[in-house]
Amino acid sequence: MGTTMNVSLLVCFMIIGRAVSTNSPDMQQRLLDLDAFIQNLMSCEARPVVGLTVSVVKDGQTIFAKGYGQRDLQTGQAVDNRTLFGVGSISKSFTSALITDLLGEREDVSWDTALTDILGPSFRFRDEFRTKEASLRDLLTHKIGLENLESAVTTGQDIDRGELARRMRYYRPVYPFRTRFHYNNAMYTLAGHVAENLTGTPYETLLRERLLQPLGMDDTVYLAELLEGGDVSNFAQTYLTYNGSQFEAYSREEFRPLKLHLPAGGVVSNALDMARYMNFHLSGGRDEAGRMVVPEDTLRQTHTADFNDPASNANDKLEPDWPVEAGVTQGYGLGWRIGAYRGYRRVQHGGIVAGFVSLLSLFPAAAGGVFTSVNGPKNMFDIRDINDIIHSQVGDILTGKDHWLNSTTACTYPEPWRTSPETDSFVLPEISDNFPRDKRDYEGVYGNRAGGNVTISLNTTDNKLYFSLGLIGYGLILPTVVDNYILIRCQGPLAHLDAIPANIEVKDGKVFSLLVAMEPPEPAILFERGLKLTDLDPTEPKWDDCTNVSSGASKAAFSSNYFTLLFFLAYVIYVIMMM
Repeated sequence: MGTTMNVSLLVCFMIIGRAVSTNSPDMQQRLLDLDAFIQNLMSCEARPVVGLTVSVVKDGQTIFAKGYGQRDLQTGQAVDNRTLFGVGSISKSFTSALITDLLGEREDVSWDTALTDILGPSFRFRDEFRTKEASLRDLLTHKIGLENLESAVTTGQDIDRGELARRMRYYRPVYPFRTRFHYNNAMYTLAGHVAENLTGTPYETLLRERLLQPLGMDDTVYLAELLEGGDVSNFAQTYLTYNGSQFEAYSREEFRPLKLHLPAGGVVSNALDMARYMNFHLSGGRDEAGRMVVPEDTLRQTHTADFNDPASNANDKLEPDWPVEAGVTQGYGLGWRIGAYRGYRRVQHGGIVAGFVSLLSLFPAAAGGVFTSVNGPKNMFDIRDINDIIHSQVGDILTGKDHWLNSTTACTYPEPWRTSPETDSFVLPEISDNFPRDKRDYEGVYGNRAGGNVTISLNTTDNKLYFSLGLIGYGLILPTVVDNYILIRCQGPLAHLDAIPANIEVKDGKVFSLLVAMEPPEPAILFERGLKLTDLDPTEPKWDDCTNVSSGASKAAFSSNYFTLLFFLAYVIYVIMMM
C-alpha cells in the first residue's frame, strides 16, 4: 500500500513537471498521509462523493495536484488534475484581480472612484445618495444594500451587462447604503461592466488576455462557452443524486445564465491552473517566472477585510466548543473572506454553481494554499463539509501543526462538535383539482422592470397552464386549495427545485399581478400584468420613487404560513450566498 501511494504521488509530481522545493522527509510523508486521508474520506458511507479535485501550493510551487473519484458516472471516467470544475463565486476574486490590473494603468481611477465617474451621468440607482457615492469598493465588498433578484440570476436574463447596468435604477434597497453586508451577485456583474467601460473590451476578453494567459492558465474557460462548442472532453459532470449505481445528473442548461454573470460565478478551471492562480496571489501578483502581472500593493488591498459580515461569525469554530480554533471570521475584502485558522491569517472564498461546490484557501504567512472542488451529489452541507475537512488537513500541513481530525472524525464532521444544520421544512398548500376562475384569465405577460417577464399561457392540447421566465425557467402553473394562491412548478433544467408558491392579485375582478416572496430581508417581487420590458419606459423614476415598478413591503403582505420560509427561493439564495 505504501509503495502504491509513493508511486501515485511521484506520477503526480512528474505530471506537474517541476521538483518540489519542500522536499523534507516530513513533508513527503505528510503528503502521502494526505492522499490516504482523502481516499478514506471519499469512502465514507454517510457522505458519498462523486468526484473531487485537489491542489496544494507551498513556497511558490505546486506540491500536490490530484483527482479522486469519477467525473462522469455514465462513462466511468476518472477525475485527474486537469479535469475542469466550475469554481462558482471564486470567480469574484478573478474580477477583483482583473480590476486591480486596470487600476494599475489608470491614475484617474481607484477603488473609491464613484461609479458615475466611470459609467457616466446616465447611470443611477434608485436613490440619489447611493447613485452619487457608490464606488467600485462598495460593489466588491457587498455594501450597496440592494435586492438580489436571485430568481433572475437563476433563470437567466437574455441581456448584456450594459442593460443590467441600466436596470440597476429599478433595484430596491434592502438596507441603507454602507450599513450592512448584503451579498449580491449582480453587483459583481456590474463590476465586470465597469471593467468593460474602462477599456472598451468585453469582460471575457479582458480576463483571458490580462490574467489567464499571463498566468499560463491555458485550460481555464467559462461555463457559458461549454454550451457554445467548448471542449468538454475532460469536464466534470455534476450530479443531483448519487447512491452507488443510481444517479441523476444536472442539466448543463444551468450554465446558460452564467454568460451574463461570468464576473460573479462563471469561471471553470482545474487543479493545475488553480495552483497557478493561488501562487499568483501569494506572490503579490506575479506569474511563475516572477514577472509582475498586477500591482502588488493594489492586489494586497483585495486581501484586506473591509466590511464585517455578522452572519458569517455564526459559523466560527472556536474553543472550547471545538478542539482547536478551526475558523475565525474577520470580514469581507474585495472578492475574499478574511479570517484565521489556528492563529494563521486565512484568505478564502467558496463557490457553488450548477452542482459544483468549491473552496480556495490562502495562508499568506505560510506561503501556501489549497483548492478543492466536488461535482456532487446535491446535498449542500455534506459536500461543503468535504471541502472544509480537506482544507483543515492541508492548513495543518502548511502551518506545521498536528492534525486534529482523523479518519473517523472526518466521516462524522462536523459532529461531535456541531450538529449538521437541518434543512428548513416548509409545507406547501395542497394542489386543487380546479382553478377558481377560467384558466384563460391567467394568460398574459407579467413584467418587472428589474427582474424580467413571466409569461403564462394555456396549452389547448392538454388544457394546462404553463409559465416561462428568463432563459431556462419554465414549467406548470398549478391551482391550490388556498384562494388566490398558485404553485409554480419548474420543468426542464430546474425541475429539481421545489414548487414556488405565489399570490395572484385581483383588481376589478381581473387578474392583475403575480406576487412572489423572497426570503427575508429580501422584498417580494411583483410581476405586473401587461408590463412588458420591451415597452419604452415613459418616465425616469424620480429619486426615491419607483412605485411604477416593483412594489415595496406594503404589497408583500403574504400569509406567513406560506411565505415566511419559501423553500425554493430560500434554497436558491442560500446557494448564491455561499458562493
